[in-house]
Amino acid sequence: MKTPEIFIAGLGTYLPELFDARKAVALGLYDGEDYEWYGWKSAAVAGDMPAPDMAVTAARQAMRRSGLHPHDLDLHIHACGHEQGPEGWSAQHYILRHITDRDIPSFRVWQACSGLIGSLELAACYLRAVPERSAALVTGADNVGTPSFNRWDFGIQNGVVGDAASAVVLSTTGGFARLLAINTGSTAEVEEQYRGAEPLFPPSLTVGRSIDFKERLAAAGGLEETVAEVVRRQGELRTEIALRTLAEADLDAADITRVAHVFTGQESYLKVILDPMGLRPEQGLLDFGSRLGHLTVNDQIVGLEHLVATGQVGAGDHVLIVAHGGGVSITCAVVRIEARPDWSRTSSPLT
Repeated sequence: MKTPEIFIAGLGTYLPELFDARKAVALGLYDGEDYEWYGWKSAAVAGDMPAPDMAVTAARQAMRRSGLHPHDLDLHIHACGHEQGPEGWSAQHYILRHITDRDIPSFRVWQACSGLIGSLELAACYLRAVPERSAALVTGADNVGTPSFNRWDFGIQNGVVGDAASAVVLSTTGGFARLLAINTGSTAEVEEQYRGAEPLFPPSLTVGRSIDFKERLAAAGGLEETVAEVVRRQGELRTEIALRTLAEADLDAADITRVAHVFTGQESYLKVILDPMGLRPEQGLLDFGSRLGHLTVNDQIVGLEHLVATGQVGAGDHVLIVAHGGGVSITCAVVRIEARPDWSRTSSPLT
């Protein structure tokens, strides 16, 4: 989908302190062989800070950087991969309450780890549908440090999981970057592998069952075979969507300066994503992401904010955003930087 006159007016992030992966090994939290093989250096760990509060912090930064007033907002969408608070509670409206007193719609989206980027497409559609609408806020946040989840043994995507929040302000009136095109697709048949042999009722969260993706994937016909099939199927669609989105933006791979992607500690994993698109790992954020862990819905916006803030992209540069989640959902977008914003700086705690 082409997105004419949809701008990125502001970006915001919240990153907690880093927990060294070597310390996690010493404490028995992280397998030593996995540490040596998968390349993660550390993970962002938020302690007991609630995910919605992290989202509020990121949203306030994005709004401040956008130059827009909270009353300008016409929509809020919040994306997450993990529970946000009390069961049955509306975390998205908690976030909205702390940002604006306008009675605008606020939705929560669950598309696993592609939820925030997928929400950008929904927000762009919402703004384009009615000429009087001018701005939307999209947030994402997760704190995975719960008793039923071991961030050092995620089980899939070579995974160590970090905590973070991020936010994007989309505007029809201007911004430092343009959203040129965005597309989303699904490999719905893969849901079976992620469900495994677990019953649909009662939901695992309500009976205290811990999350074990390795067990679920193995139940679908052998762990290695199942993972290989998921990777193959997801990779085919991800490449198709990325190339289609580039074409809609009137670009090809040679026009892309950098890529904001799911974080990983392994160059080989990043090559699986980028090689079929005609892109190189050095265009990505391998080293930066390996110090944070996989930040669920937040990798791409944390990465984009880092590229802009540190001056690694500037006016005229194009950034391809690639997001996939839960084996089943994929969104790709192309952003063109129009001007370096005044909040951009030349250095960062994580350069």
